[in-house]
Amino acid sequence: MERSIQDVRYAVRMLLRTPGFTLVALLTLGLGIGATAAIFSALHAVVLRPFPFPHPERVMVVARTWRGDDLGNMSAANFADVRARTTVFDAVTAVQYSSFNLADEGTPERVVGARVSDGFFRVFGIAPALGRTFTPEEDRPGRAGVVVLSHKLWERRFGADPAVVGSTFRLNGEAFTVVGVMPGEMDYVENNEELWVPIAFTAERLATRDEHFLEVYGRLKPGATPERAGAELDALGRRLAEQYPQENAESGIGLASLTGQVIGDYRQRLLVLLGAVAFVLLIACANVANLMLARGTARGKEIAIRAALGAERGRIVRQLLTESVVLGVGGAVVGLTLAFWGLQGLLAASPPGVPRLEQARLDAPVLAFTLAVSIGCSLLFGAVPALRAARTDLQSTLKEGGRGASAGRDRVRAVLVAGEVALALALLVGSGLLIRSAVRMQNVDTGYDAAGVLTGRVSLPADQYRDPLRAEAAFARLVRELEATPGVASAAVVSQAPLTPGGGSNGVIPEGRALDITSAIDAPLRIVTPGYFQTMRIPLRAGRGFTAEDRAGAPKVMVISERLAQQAFPGEDPIGKRIVCCEGTPEEPGWKTVVGVAADVRSGGPANDVRPDFYLPVSQVPPEAWDWIQRTMAVVARARSGDAAALAGPMRAAVRAVDPELPLFDLFTMEQRMGRSLARARFNTVLLSLLGAVGMLLAAVGIYGVTAYFVSLRTREIGIRVALGARPRSVLSLVLRRGMALTAAGVAAGTLASLGLTRFLAGQLFGVSPTDPATFGAVIVFLAGVALLASWIPARRAARVDPMAALRQE
Repeated sequence: MERSIQDVRYAVRMLLRTPGFTLVALLTLGLGIGATAAIFSALHAVVLRPFPFPHPERVMVVARTWRGDDLGNMSAANFADVRARTTVFDAVTAVQYSSFNLADEGTPERVVGARVSDGFFRVFGIAPALGRTFTPEEDRPGRAGVVVLSHKLWERRFGADPAVVGSTFRLNGEAFTVVGVMPGEMDYVENNEELWVPIAFTAERLATRDEHFLEVYGRLKPGATPERAGAELDALGRRLAEQYPQENAESGIGLASLTGQVIGDYRQRLLVLLGAVAFVLLIACANVANLMLARGTARGKEIAIRAALGAERGRIVRQLLTESVVLGVGGAVVGLTLAFWGLQGLLAASPPGVPRLEQARLDAPVLAFTLAVSIGCSLLFGAVPALRAARTDLQSTLKEGGRGASAGRDRVRAVLVAGEVALALALLVGSGLLIRSAVRMQNVDTGYDAAGVLTGRVSLPADQYRDPLRAEAAFARLVRELEATPGVASAAVVSQAPLTPGGGSNGVIPEGRALDITSAIDAPLRIVTPGYFQTMRIPLRAGRGFTAEDRAGAPKVMVISERLAQQAFPGEDPIGKRIVCCEGTPEEPGWKTVVGVAADVRSGGPANDVRPDFYLPVSQVPPEAWDWIQRTMAVVARARSGDAAALAGPMRAAVRAVDPELPLFDLFTMEQRMGRSLARARFNTVLLSLLGAVGMLLAAVGIYGVTAYFVSLRTREIGIRVALGARPRSVLSLVLRRGMALTAAGVAAGTLASLGLTRFLAGQLFGVSPTDPATFGAVIVFLAGVALLASWIPARRAARVDPMAALRQE
């Protein structure tokens, strides 16, 4: 211990004697360690931190599959079968996420909540902080007037008052009694909902199999494995398909972990970023190792004298490694300071919807990780210089007066610099691919004109607008109020506007095919008012849009998208053809005539694939459709001036004119929604580009340092060359060849590595191949130019060497 303390004191003294070296090394290490700590803190919060309830690995998502596609929502009848006919779950629950108009003595507001079946809180295993949760008797029609609040809603809306339990307020116009408040852990479980009410299925709903609107969760029994549960659900799905072929043919039941479902592809995105910062950290370590090698050369005489006085090689290595560790710990301190600011920027710049990212902190696990990284870096950049210095030849070093190195002994430095170039190239290729992908994404045709459009959402309370005619009349009046407003060019309502939540998918069957689910084409439904296509400027490729004549009692019509027209009527004119959807029986299918073909719309954003859509006029939808969309519609209005934000006030006024108690929520311009949809791709692009720029800068510094060191070692040789008649151009060429040779080796290695590494970005690219030749070529040319500049500066200095001064110095 005494020797260790002595080594640390000596290391600190030696580092303080060379403040320039120490400052550069600390900043270089701090940059790499700080970036790594900031990204790791995000990775830990989103991916690695356990969910805040007991045994999260046992909580599963149970969902319907159709034709082998991804997991989707389940019908109430199929949920009842899962709950009654499986043996692997302790509890199974159904959830319908919704939004509620909350009205008490304060200002009415719209809150996100969920209708849940009995067993919901048992699935997650979280007990209430106040009061209780629902009883099975309360999950029945007529008994469902109770609500459980989230911790954040309790604090925000009710001032954390314990007396709220037992109080009553109105949700969607109905009276609900607060029976409990959940702890803060529940705030981060799934969709950040703020309250829960019983779903209270009716007997009719529990017998319905063709309305898929539920998310189903189950908690595995102790000892039950996901594999066993998956096999049991698969067998149940096959039995249901045989029993109810009309609704369940080609359907199955799948299983996924809740953790994987919530995190989604953010695990891979954050791991890619962590890999990128690891590259930056390796480049920083290589730079510091080069500095340590140069410093070891300068300290050659000191080390030789210590060895001559009896210091063992192991003792010298230990002392030098202690200096590296002290430097690494100092870099960790600098890095944590930078990580604190970097994490704040990361949180501010992150796209909406990243699960649990707001929990990112520089907490104990992150600090432990940072310390481990700093120690690892210390050994990484300190081991080779320490071992090399300990092998110094005493006689030659003492004779050479401390220079102790020759131009031929810097192969390690050359390898380090070539490695830096390779890592920087990989980073720049990754960022280049993401940049090209982002440009392609921004230029993709979405099928509508986002400029000048304001969107908001309105939800009608079920008890006041139970009658479909009243609901339709309310939205029709809302459109009239908006269109009468100065500055509004046109307005409409739609069940799901592009880039807004909601909507649903229906199976449509073109005339001429068998009227069963095996013939269905999966297509999202949009319920619209006349004027929607005009407001969104969605081109009509054939036929017409909807008019006021398309009302109840008139012939039933629909507009379909180009993609649906191609799938339903390949090679034929779809106008006048018939399609069945949404309602009817095999005996009376309820045909609808196609009167128009609209352009394909990328409703999920530019990065999403085009899906076959169909549109129905609001006056002709079946009455149950209002329950499907929970009486919630998106309002769209186009500004005459192009300033969509200016319509916010008039849109709120129009909603108040229809019903003063209705809140207008989710209010954004369509351009803002477009920006948010691109934010996730832009987030990774910007971060990887910044890391690539840092890596390139560090690599350029490394090339400059090695080239300058090469010049300093060969100053005498260069002086002799000049004295014997060598021209400055030949000297310049000699030094540039050295720098560019290192660059070429790094480019070759980096290109090979990038061809393998870019496949991890494939899921984040749009319209660009992971091996895009244009990106690789541009990055190589750019990096070669930077390397040429970094080599040219010391080469220019070498070309100006005074031969007499060089020889006199020797």
